[in-house]
Amino acid sequence: MFKVRSFTAFDILKVTTLVLLIGLLIFLGSATRSTSIFAYFALSMIVLLQIFEVLAPPFSVYKPNQRSRILFLRASIALQLLLASLLVAVTDGAGSIYELVFLLPIISAAAKLRGKDVIIVVGCAILSMVGFIIADMSDPPSPTETRELQDALAAIVYFTLAGLLTYYFAKAERDQRYRLELLTNTLTKTNDELQLTQQQLSDHLTEVAQMEERLQRITQMATLGEVAGQMAHEIRNPLGIIKGAANILAKKATDPSILQHLAVLQEEVNHLNTAVEGVLRLGTPLRIQSTTIDLVSLLKKIAQVSTAWAIPSQSVIHFPAPLKPCTVEGDYDLLHQAFTNLVRNGLQAMSKSTGGALSIHMEPSPSEEEIIVTITDSGIGLSDLEASRLGEPFFTKRPGGIGLGFSLVKRIIKEHGGSIEVESEPGQGTSVLVHLPAHSPVPPQPESESAPI
Repeated sequence: MFKVRSFTAFDILKVTTLVLLIGLLIFLGSATRSTSIFAYFALSMIVLLQIFEVLAPPFSVYKPNQRSRILFLRASIALQLLLASLLVAVTDGAGSIYELVFLLPIISAAAKLRGKDVIIVVGCAILSMVGFIIADMSDPPSPTETRELQDALAAIVYFTLAGLLTYYFAKAERDQRYRLELLTNTLTKTNDELQLTQQQLSDHLTEVAQMEERLQRITQMATLGEVAGQMAHEIRNPLGIIKGAANILAKKATDPSILQHLAVLQEEVNHLNTAVEGVLRLGTPLRIQSTTIDLVSLLKKIAQVSTAWAIPSQSVIHFPAPLKPCTVEGDYDLLHQAFTNLVRNGLQAMSKSTGGALSIHMEPSPSEEEIIVTITDSGIGLSDLEASRLGEPFFTKRPGGIGLGFSLVKRIIKEHGGSIEVESEPGQGTSVLVHLPAHSPVPPQPESESAPI
């Protein structure tokens, strides 16, 4: 309810008047020996109430909690009027030097209350003085009583003029403050509306940016469709020739080691043909031929082939097989292509001269609803911006790459109901976490025996 605030001109005037008036009254009371303990008590209480009024925040038409402050101010002024009346009554009555104390509640009311309240306060002070005059008047009045009567009437005039003048100037200040508060309130509402408009504009700009990004992706996919059409003619024909030659050599060869190498060659040709088909699928919906797949067997085969492929770079692949079986439901060729791309990306991220270690870790999630495959390399790593751009068509850091492998991997995993996470730091390697829904075979239901007829 009370707090230190910036003082107005009327507050400064009131404090100055209060100090001078109290000092004068105490000095005159001591000189005339009319100051008592009650006088000091009454003056102290009036001073405290005046201090509380000065420290109280100014009244505002825009704040909902003004009623309690107005009630406090009315009660304070009423108590000051009562103390002033008692102070004058216990001293010299109509001729008391403490008549000027009535100015304090009158100025407080005129500075902060309405005109009706000011009239009531001034009227109460005048009635008190009139009562003192009537109580002290004798018939016929002595010269001293006549002089005191004149002083009391002059005090009544002072009270009226002080109340009217203070109310007039204080009302002008209050009206100006109210206009400023109205302007401030309008500016605050306008500022809130501008912030809301700015937020809406920011949201629209974000939507426009997302639409531009989608349009760019659509354009890239259209370009990719053209590239895929050319690759279908430029790569598939040589692949068919290589596959046919490998089949002829496999029929004529008798050496088991040569037959083994030819089998690897045929398998890799098939995988390369599948990769070309995967590139073609970037522009068309994926067609999944769902079967039950043993991920352990699939990743073992990928690790074996990738290890042979990675011999020139002196890299090794660690794949500890999990103890529990890990099966998923999906397309074998698509998942083979996806994990092969991830493993080869990890091998290519490591130095060709010194090589490195790539690990494949697979385990069920704690709820056993997912299979989590983590592929970690010790390569150069990626920054946060580069990791966020993984999966964008044509984004790559590898010299000679076209940036389509990871994009296809994300599509394949997403079509299988899974997700991919990338954790990487520059110079610390990269970890790719693949989440796939686990496939739990349904146990056969026992046949129920038919009830006898």
